[in-house]
Amino acid sequence: MALKIVEIQNAEEWDTYVKKVPNYDVFYLNGYLKAFQLAGSGEPILIVYENGNDYAVNTVFKRDVSADKHFKGILEENKYFDLSTPYGYGGFIGPVEDTDKLLTEWNAYCVENGFVCEFVRFELQSPYISYFDGEKETRTHNVMRSLEMPLDEMWMDFKQKVRKNVKRANSYNLEIIIEDNDNHLDDFLRIYYGTMDRTNAEGEYYFGKEFFETISSMRDNMMFFHVLYEGKIISTELVIYGAENCYSFLGGTDRDYFDQRPNDFLKYEIIKWAKEKGLKNFVLGGGYGSDDGIFQYKLCLAPQGIVDFYIGRKIFDKSVYDSLVAMRGSTISDDKYFPAYRG
Repeated sequence: MALKIVEIQNAEEWDTYVKKVPNYDVFYLNGYLKAFQLAGSGEPILIVYENGNDYAVNTVFKRDVSADKHFKGILEENKYFDLSTPYGYGGFIGPVEDTDKLLTEWNAYCVENGFVCEFVRFELQSPYISYFDGEKETRTHNVMRSLEMPLDEMWMDFKQKVRKNVKRANSYNLEIIIEDNDNHLDDFLRIYYGTMDRTNAEGEYYFGKEFFETISSMRDNMMFFHVLYEGKIISTELVIYGAENCYSFLGGTDRDYFDQRPNDFLKYEIIKWAKEKGLKNFVLGGGYGSDDGIFQYKLCLAPQGIVDFYIGRKIFDKSVYDSLVAMRGSTISDDKYFPAYRG
């Protein structure tokens, strides 16, 4: 078999395989998966595919179905699992010509190992979308700021209100702190949790301090940006990055300082840093809902940068999937949820 599985405790081996992909992304690295394991996402595994010149990797969280509250004490433990790519983006990445061979190997492996189904959040502009053999759809958009133009042209590509807000921020003599460590993590958490409170975020986004300390250990793939005003951090963002793309990951702004327009200032400083580093794109993500106000704000920084965000669903073992759905029967509260037996 051309597939190999690497477990999360083998961090050096894991990251060596990931970084063999020329345009690898941060969402596949060991530290990223480890942080979300701490947050309760499941058991992370790295899938490595090698077949001649074809090479690809994928990362997923493996979840034991018997641990779900609806099946506890009913199903045998460690028999059936479902898979999900990490928060962010995922799926197979790497140069593969014989995609049928890859899918055949992957599907067979999943059936043999009790993997019932998988949920995929596809990498933006991923070739994997074109040959994925499950259901796929796009419901929302993301915003991607291309960095491959001169900075002065990029400045003029921003919507006018962004340029106006950055100029206003500069009138307050805001400063930027850029660091690859968590020296100001307490300030970050103060602002981040405050932002989550203000936006009525779901509980799953209240990541603990250990989560951020784990992300911060990825020194070659993360950077904190903090905006300083009169000696106080008033806006902050954790940026993560791979070989080509950096991502606006998590952050926020102190509501008492909105008038200083620190968030526009912050985004522009990130863009300047990323361009100087030679990265190709700054991915700002989407909104809380479909193309909502948050999305429209991000679009002001990249008016031509709308990219479809795809998700995928695939059932490896339909007979087992159907039997699990039947076990739930009328107790399923959300039949649109995938997998349905967890709804």
